[in-house]
Amino acid sequence: MSVIRRTAGTTCRAFLALPVGLAAVVLTLSGQSRRAARWQSRIAGGQGWTGGRVLGRAVLGLPLDVAAFALVGYALFNSVRNFGYPLWYFGADYHQAWGGPTMAGVWAVHAGGWFVCLAVLLHWPVRWLARGQRGVGRRVTGMRPAAEG
Repeated sequence: MSVIRRTAGTTCRAFLALPVGLAAVVLTLSGQSRRAARWQSRIAGGQGWTGGRVLGRAVLGLPLDVAAFALVGYALFNSVRNFGYPLWYFGADYHQAWGGPTMAGVWAVHAGGWFVCLAVLLHWPVRWLARGQRGVGRRVTGMRPAAEG
């Protein structure tokens, strides 16, 4: 699997852990623990999810889930802002902007710089948060850790 595909998958799972975990808590508390377990297993992986384990994972993993959601949300917001720079600042004076005086230079500097930041941001911190999320899930379900390659 390529590094980009693996990073994108890890980032998506880390980002969705908070909303799926909260939805699973609501489902569990409303008596639909089997559906909550199914949702949780799709995001966190593994088997052995029950209503109580879903609630335990939601409580214990909340700090990691909030941090991952905020970090990836920040990355998404700034990706739209930096890659779409010509749309947001159309008609502005580019002579003092980084990469100016032309729009092509300004966009290249903003998009290229953000691409490097995005690669670093998603490759290490999000991977560390996702590893912690998987660890919480394994401990809650009692699953042995899978061998990492």
